[in-house]
Amino acid sequence: MSPNPFVGPRTFSEAEGNVYYGREREARELFFQVASQRLVLFYARSGAGKSSLLTTRLIPRLKQEGYAVLPMARVGGQLPEGVDEVANIYVFNLLLCLDKSDHDPNRLAQLSLADFMAGLCSDDGETFTWSTPQAGDDEDDEETPIHVLIIDQFEELVTHHPNRWQEREDFFRQLDEAMARDPKLWVLLCFREDYLAAMDPFAPLMADKMRTRYYMQRLGRDAALEAVSRPAALFGRPFAPGCAELLVDQLRQIRIDNGEVGLGQFVEPVQLQVVCYQLWENLKERPAGPITIEDLKQAGDIDTALAAFYNGAVNAAVARGGASQLTVRNWFEKQLITDTGARGTVHQGPHSTGGLPNELVFLLMERFLVRPEYRAGETWFELIHDRLVEPILEANRGWLQEQDPLLRAAHAWNEGSRSKAHLLAARQLQELIPEYQGSAAPEPRKQVWPWLLAALLLGGGLFVLARLHLLGDRFYQWTRVVTEFLIPGSGG
Repeated sequence: MSPNPFVGPRTFSEAEGNVYYGREREARELFFQVASQRLVLFYARSGAGKSSLLTTRLIPRLKQEGYAVLPMARVGGQLPEGVDEVANIYVFNLLLCLDKSDHDPNRLAQLSLADFMAGLCSDDGETFTWSTPQAGDDEDDEETPIHVLIIDQFEELVTHHPNRWQEREDFFRQLDEAMARDPKLWVLLCFREDYLAAMDPFAPLMADKMRTRYYMQRLGRDAALEAVSRPAALFGRPFAPGCAELLVDQLRQIRIDNGEVGLGQFVEPVQLQVVCYQLWENLKERPAGPITIEDLKQAGDIDTALAAFYNGAVNAAVARGGASQLTVRNWFEKQLITDTGARGTVHQGPHSTGGLPNELVFLLMERFLVRPEYRAGETWFELIHDRLVEPILEANRGWLQEQDPLLRAAHAWNEGSRSKAHLLAARQLQELIPEYQGSAAPEPRKQVWPWLLAALLLGGGLFVLARLHLLGDRFYQWTRVVTEFLIPGSGG
């Protein structure tokens, strides 16, 4: 069984740089931007592969050139338990990502970014911790390397905590102050291109007015061909002639205004990785050999591949036990997807995460459906990529439609806030219960009334016989009591 050289809908790790292809030009250009400018804005379309470029190309190159790279950080997230008040929620979340100690996070609650950076240190250049700076610590040391702060998914400054919008401007002021106090601090802000305009109002707050910006486009056809063919060949399954080209052209397909399908300029990297991942999984039990056009037909389109990817992970989790299909699917839909269709986060407890046993959550993480975020010694989970949201919802709907009618009715009742309007009428239940039980239910009118009528006739006959003294004195006295009870004053 060959390992899969394609990673699916997740970010490449640094160790997977050997199978990351198609972005060599962008990696080289971004490195020179970061090396020559202290503050760089790096933006691209969602799913273009920003994080993968950072982990597989930029960060290793920076380290190789002698830069100290701080842990990749984010500004979004919820406050951990035990922390109630912080001076700036975005600064605080950033500090939590950078400080890898197990100390009480409350010590960072009122700390400024500049003061934090002055006390941040590392013995190995990989793990950083903060301690109160001593006098003279902020003096420039010629032996201290340039340290690069990379903030990923920086659009969280705009999308998270809308009720604390006043703190966004303060975040940029603190960032500018930190860079002014530490001349060896370099900063790279990475975010989705649709939030570029949201950054412009803050440009005047920075010393360089945020002039240096680098935009990474989606994969072009030639780069996509490299990303498809080189990992496959490296792992012993090269594409047959013309096969990789056909796959890339299928990924480039777009629908034109008149409804016709044409070939677009770009390929979505997430879609490429998912389709190739699923294709490879379909072939992994087969002996090594070229990938053919017939093999491509087995993988399906991108949404089909994503849904299959999700269904496979859910089936594997359910097979381990501890939760039903409905429980796992509801966990994704209710805990990891918000009402607006965005990715949400759920906190991990000692034994479960949002009601799902942690053992199953770890399995889903191993299957690359969810990923953890570590903050102040606590763990939060989120979907691996927002491109999974719609396929998950569609896969859940498809699965539910295949279930028995009673389960579908119960699900509709629960989704309808358990309203009486969603309860089934008696006739509907009579129609569903036989199908639910797998056998025909007895019809009450045809089976109860005959027995009831027979019992009445038998009882009436015994009563008449007793009244005629044909069953003995004991039964006759019994009839007198019954008659007096039914007709008081009759005297029996």
